[in-house]
Formats: sequence, structure tokens, C-alpha cells
Amino acid sequence: MEYATRTIYSEYAALKTTLGIIEVKKKRPRDPLTDQSDRLLIVIEAKEEPFWTVKHYQVGQEKIILHLVSDSMMDRWILMNENRRAIHWIEDGMVLFERNTFLLDLRQRLRNFSNDEQRLQLSLAFAKLLRRFEDGRSLFLQEEHQDAFTQIHHALTHLARLSVLEAGIHPEIVLWKQVRTLDLEIYKLHEELVSGQESLEQRIHLVIIGMEHLIQSKVLPGTLLLLQTMQQRDEPWPFSELMEHPNLQALKVDLGSIVGFLVRKGYVRSVARPTKGVGVEAIAYEIA
Repeated sequence: MEYATRTIYSEYAALKTTLGIIEVKKKRPRDPLTDQSDRLLIVIEAKEEPFWTVKHYQVGQEKIILHLVSDSMMDRWILMNENRRAIHWIEDGMVLFERNTFLLDLRQRLRNFSNDEQRLQLSLAFAKLLRRFEDGRSLFLQEEHQDAFTQIHHALTHLARLSVLEAGIHPEIVLWKQVRTLDLEIYKLHEELVSGQESLEQRIHLVIIGMEHLIQSKVLPGTLLLLQTMQQRDEPWPFSELMEHPNLQALKVDLGSIVGFLVRKGYVRSVARPTKGVGVEAIAYEIA
């Protein structure tokens, strides 16, 4: 079997563009970390553009899945939290091939990610938290309790991820195991929501109240990237210019939600400016 596996990845090991090859073996039946295959092979290639494709193989009774992924896509998975399985692949996989110290450096980066990466990930988690929480609270007020539960549960998950990131750790698939150690208050809110003895309506209401307090405590780490960007100049920022700022590209979809929240909470104020249209004013934003 080892020989057969080698024949699958050996052609990639011979390429100058290949930076590393990792093997992950299943630990249990239908293991999601290996896409329900027996073995997973991850080949990381040096390519400027994000690239990812998957190939399936059968060797005897074993199913083997090969992921071909560019280093730029792997960066995106890690930085944007788009594929949390990738963190497990890198951390726990067996190195079959490595050019220079690429995989060693990548593992070190996972364990000690930079301040810039941490600020971006905190901002992404906070943006998703706000969006889900606001949607969930709105649905709750409309007495759509089943849908409110779904949104509030997602919001709690993003709150948990934010707490883990604050500790300088990447959130894993076993997120609530991490949170139980790092932030018991959030963990207990999750327990209340999913297994409390009260009615569904009461559970959601209690968790919304608890989350409002916790969200307030996460404002600074969750919006630091935006606030530091706004401090780069003294003039107020039109929203369109914030959207186009290189630092904030990853937040584009949820930027309006974050800015609106900061205005309501008094961290940012809106500034009205006259336009050529009679009675029409343009709105810009500055730190309060």
C-alpha cells in the first residue's frame, strides 16, 4: 500500500513547484478529516493564483484522495478561516516531502501567527458574529423561534472562535472543547441554548441577553483593524473609501454591519457633508 501511495504522489515530488506533501490517515470510520477516504494526500504547490483541485483513487480496498492546492490558497484557508480541516492536515499529517523548510515554517506560523493575521481573523469573526446575532435577534422579535435559534447558535460559534483567537490560538474543528478550557462563560451560554430545561423561546431570550454583554467586551479586539485603518488620516472616511481600502478587503461584505454597530455604540460618528443635490448630504465616518 505504501508503494502504491508513493506512485500517486511521486510525480509531484519531482516538480520544482512542489513545496510540500502531507499524508493524513483516517482515525475512525468515515473520518471527515480525510473526506471519508482511507488516506488523504495534500500536495502544496507554489502558484501565485489561488488554485485547488481534488483527485480520487482506488488502490486495492483503500480509497485515496489527493488534494492539489497552491500555497496562496493554503494561505487563504488559514488566514480567512475558510477550511479549518487544513489546520489539522498541517499539524497532524505526516510529511512525505518538503522543499527547504516549507512545512516546518508553516507549522510554526500556525502556532505563532502574526499580529496582522490575528487582527484580521478577529475582525472576520466579529463581523460574522454581529451579522448572525442581529439576524437572530430580529427573528426572535418576530417570534420565528426556530430560525432565531439557528442564527443565534451560529453567532455563539463565532463568539467562541473570537475568544479562541484572542488567546492566540487557531480555532479547531473541536471548537467547544477549546472554549470549555479558555472561556467558560461562553461555553455555559452554549450549553444553555442547546440543552437548557427552559422552553426554546426562554433559552434564546436568555442567551441573547448574555451575548449582548459579551459582544460589548469583544468590541476592541473585533474592530481594532478597522479603527486603526480609520486612524491613518484625520479626514472623515466615505464608506466607499473604507470598502476599497486594502486592509479591509476581507471585511467588505460585513463592513456596513460593523460600522453601523460602532456608530450606535458611540465609537464612531457619522459626519454629514453637502452635495450638489438639493437637500442631499453625503455621510462619512470618523472615530468619535
